[in-house]
Amino acid sequence: MRGFALLLLLSVLVAPAGATDAVTLGYSDDGTVIGAGPDACGEGELLYHHDGSFEGGVAWQYAGVTQPYYGAFGEGFALGDPGELECAYLWVTTVPDAFHFQSCDIFVWSGGVTGAPGEVLYLLPGLVLTSVPDWPSFGENQIDMNCTVSGDITIGYWGNWPGELAGYYVAADLDGPGGHPWTDIAPNSVYPTGWQDPAVVWGYIPSLGLGLSWTPAGSPVESGSWGSIKRLFE
Repeated sequence: MRGFALLLLLSVLVAPAGATDAVTLGYSDDGTVIGAGPDACGEGELLYHHDGSFEGGVAWQYAGVTQPYYGAFGEGFALGDPGELECAYLWVTTVPDAFHFQSCDIFVWSGGVTGAPGEVLYLLPGLVLTSVPDWPSFGENQIDMNCTVSGDITIGYWGNWPGELAGYYVAADLDGPGGHPWTDIAPNSVYPTGWQDPAVVWGYIPSLGLGLSWTPAGSPVESGSWGSIKRLFE
């Protein structure tokens, strides 16, 4: 019996608790949202699919986070006419001693409403979030974007911690009206590879803590960064 107890103790010491690629914080209805302040992103229209509160958080870590953006999370939006994407909104949370100012890459992909996200339209790499509180608090982060978009798009991020513990978790609204949540699953996983509904991994998640502010405009779609971004992911 003592030998079994010793082996169990050694297994706990060698393998971190919850050492899996897909992790979740479970459920809590005691969460609080820490705002970023009023009008930080100008006067654009704020779009998101959650109900203003969050009950969970999910993340990828270790082998679930690999280049180019396996382990990313996104939320799809139907914008219609062209407009100026002013800011991305990220609501995240973490656990004690996990966040050490790990950066993330902010993405805009085409599609994501009637089908999976497609090509990369915009990339903002190496961003360090400023509001990453411990669970069950959720921090709102507003990221300046300034790019022109139209139609269906997906906005999201990829955590820059391949092969390592997750720095933070994207907020999950578990009882809201629902939207178009996505996650990009790495190859050699027990789950289907590529863009999938997070429900494939964590069960039903109506929407994620991802949003945007934008100003509709009548000008044609134009993006000076598109050519260089396209070459990165061909």
